[in-house]
Amino acid sequence: MTYQVEVIDLAKLPPGNKVLTQQEQVYYDTLRVPKRRTEWLGGRFALKRLLSKTEQVDVKQVEILPTVDGKPMVTVRGKTYAGAFSITHSHGFAVAALDTQADYIGIDLEKVEHRIDAWKTGFFHPDELTGTGDEFLTALWTQKEAVVKLLGTGLSLNSFDVRCVQGKVQFYGAALEVYHQLGCPQISLSTTSLLPGFMFSVAQGQFS
Repeated sequence: MTYQVEVIDLAKLPPGNKVLTQQEQVYYDTLRVPKRRTEWLGGRFALKRLLSKTEQVDVKQVEILPTVDGKPMVTVRGKTYAGAFSITHSHGFAVAALDTQADYIGIDLEKVEHRIDAWKTGFFHPDELTGTGDEFLTALWTQKEAVVKLLGTGLSLNSFDVRCVQGKVQFYGAALEVYHQLGCPQISLSTTSLLPGFMFSVAQGQFS
């Protein structure tokens, strides 16, 4: 495992003005929905905590702002950070991951819950359904979401175009095009129960 992870309990967040830069605070103040504000702050605080340790800087020397396409851009002491990072949140927790060796990383955290059959058949390709049960399906969900985050496409892809079959990633259609645009890095998947009652997946992309 080459990545580092920081978990933040959203119920124990510091005030925004304690961790945000002036420009981050301006953006934060535009967020009107309380849940969105809390998750946004939690994810950024998690990543800032990681970078403050690895780069040996104060959290306010790390700035995370959205680019024109909405993706986060990180600067440390005013310089663009080139390492691989990813942020996720679910049911009261935010998680950030940082990988200084991989070229790409995507993560996802989801709570293990029972979900309707229509979700299962609509979201997963039949080839992916090699197991059953809420834990298996939640783990599979986090794997697909982690890979999508690695690709950097957001929710624009058809879920059948990204398939995770027994821990191996397969791409089709638009997802395959994006994968080729990235240069076809080798992708590895790992899944753990990072927190009790949750599944957490990490997709790492690296050129050999």
